[in-house]
Amino acid sequence: MRVETAGVVLFLHITVAIVAFAMAGVLHTSLQVIGRARRVEHIRTWGVVAHKIEPLFPLMALLLLGFGAWLVHLGQHSADRFSFSTSWILTGIITLIVVEAIGGAVLAPRGKKLTHLIAEAPDGEVPAELRRAARDPMFWDMAHLTTFSFLGIVFVMAAKPDGAWAALFPIVGAVVGVVLSRWQLRAMPAYDAPAASVPDQRATSVVTETATQPR
Repeated sequence: MRVETAGVVLFLHITVAIVAFAMAGVLHTSLQVIGRARRVEHIRTWGVVAHKIEPLFPLMALLLLGFGAWLVHLGQHSADRFSFSTSWILTGIITLIVVEAIGGAVLAPRGKKLTHLIAEAPDGEVPAELRRAARDPMFWDMAHLTTFSFLGIVFVMAAKPDGAWAALFPIVGAVVGVVLSRWQLRAMPAYDAPAASVPDQRATSVVTETATQPR
């Protein structure tokens, strides 16, 4: 059995990417739950989960860059002959740096504010300030933009497009992310809309039994 170094590094690189997407999926789910919640006690656990996961994204980015740089170093001596000056490699590196910059400048402070508001809010109806933070368009847009831009990087790494075509796919991913963000925000129910009523099971049972009794 022969295991090459490049294969092991590629496996680690892909594993980190999968973990990063899983973390992003949890955070996007938390945005949906927190944005739709009417009572604070229903979202406390999601606030804790988001608070624990958010600081791990810079670590994931460093691991991706590290394993990616290792793969490029190995690739310089392989049949593929790619290097740091190759267009699709440059696109991946630049996009990942931009995504992390957006995360640090936009997402991190807003995420910390949201989790702090959840932790400090008393049980009961969601306060107005927490409502605004939970549905902050900039927060939603940048969260979706970073996730789908990263998906564009994955496509570039797999397809290896030449020249300026490589930059197209992260840009398309970013646009798709923002469009989905705005669509989801518009689909959110208004806080003053009446909550869906849940039928009383006991009352339903009584009505059913009354209707079925012989007369």
